[in-house]
Amino acid sequence: MQLVNGVEAHLPLGASSALGRMALIVMLTASTASACASLKFPQEQDKVYSMAVEASLAGNASLANAAAYQYVLGSTTEDPRYDRALRLIARSSEELELSYAASIYYLEIAQARRDVELVGDAIRGLEQILRKYPYDEPTIETGFLATEEITGLPFEEQAFVDYYQGLDSIQQNFDDWGAQRFAQIPQSSPYYARAQYVLAVRLLARSEVDAAKAAFEQLLAREDLPEDVGIDCNRTLARLAYSERDFELALKYYDKIRATAPNDPQLLLEMAWTHYQLGQSHRALGLLVALDAPAFAELIAPERFLLEALALRRLCQFEPARRAAVRLRERLGAALTDLHDGVPLQQSEALRAAAGLRTTGRPVAEFHARLKVERAMLDELEDSIGPALHKHLVALYDRALVEAQRRENELLGAEMEALAEELLAAEEGVRLILHELGVALLRGRGRPEGPPEQGTFAFLNLTEPVFYLFEGEFWTDELDDLVVTIEDRCID
Repeated sequence: MQLVNGVEAHLPLGASSALGRMALIVMLTASTASACASLKFPQEQDKVYSMAVEASLAGNASLANAAAYQYVLGSTTEDPRYDRALRLIARSSEELELSYAASIYYLEIAQARRDVELVGDAIRGLEQILRKYPYDEPTIETGFLATEEITGLPFEEQAFVDYYQGLDSIQQNFDDWGAQRFAQIPQSSPYYARAQYVLAVRLLARSEVDAAKAAFEQLLAREDLPEDVGIDCNRTLARLAYSERDFELALKYYDKIRATAPNDPQLLLEMAWTHYQLGQSHRALGLLVALDAPAFAELIAPERFLLEALALRRLCQFEPARRAAVRLRERLGAALTDLHDGVPLQQSEALRAAAGLRTTGRPVAEFHARLKVERAMLDELEDSIGPALHKHLVALYDRALVEAQRRENELLGAEMEALAEELLAAEEGVRLILHELGVALLRGRGRPEGPPEQGTFAFLNLTEPVFYLFEGEFWTDELDDLVVTIEDRCID
């Protein structure tokens, strides 16, 4: 017997040599392909387990999954190989990209702790799934990682557990317990920086702003800082600087993370506000134009249209400012109509659709969507995994889909309330700007109060208008570099 990737493998005599290993792979590939076609399992449990191991080694995840499940059906939790069979199911499920099923089996191994040697593997498997896929957050984080007493793991897996346990304690306002958990994380672990970021945010929550700033800066000075933590630190410092009206400093922090803008439309909006506050309306408008890219259709931020109108008004572009202001109703008019007509929030399809694109409930929405994808994959895998395993997994996924839908609806309700308030506030802002535009037309082209406008552009004196037709090449990877060179018509 030999362990290969942590799995027991019964190897033929001579398989330890290079030639023997090559012969083994050829033999396993042929045998597992044949077995997969018929899915007939041996009567003896030992042979069923060996089939699962051999299929796993040969890269036949479907047969490995089916055979390991067949072994589990014929054994009990007292069987020393029971959890090893569960690990085979989890790993083969992960190879088949059935991430939810894999997480459930890893969770079973880790929670039961029948085989202490396998707990670290199970925790490692859960960590990989958390990094790669949308996952069942309440079950894995709240229901296990944050609440179980898990010790004695290898330091990497233990750091992972300590981080989530400390995070949960702090979220429950048990700061001392959380700090104790975080203190156990080695500084060499990437979770150390993540823990320090949580503690810095906690300082902000207690209004210890200077101490929080120092903590964020200290984190940014680390050479081994994980990229996501660096982005969060810079963004938080940028928002702090903006709230203190130090817009130049805010831009310095934003500039450090501009490379992430193509995947983060909210960042473009925050940068646009900062440029507007500095009197850089052309730059602010460029960022807002970028938000019209199809890739950013998911951003539902009513303030975006108000900011565009304000920036155009600062340049005394009255008609474009008016058109920008009324775009709010063009984009979200159906939701506004429902609000004014007194339609209950939960019954407004327009508001529901808009709220579904927001980021607050995105983890649940993404997990729900992933469940649907994997549930559809099961039907394609039915022949290769066999009717017994297929029926079991279908039941597992159908239950998860019902619960994910319930959680999504619950979060969506809260998001709809928040969006309704933002919509009404933005609509009121639009009314005010439209009124101000009407007054400004009567008074002339004076610039409204605010910082001096920066960035002027020379325009060609053309007798005929010039139009450029774009054929699919308008949107580029440099969306955060766009500048609108519209004429400044104000007379200061």
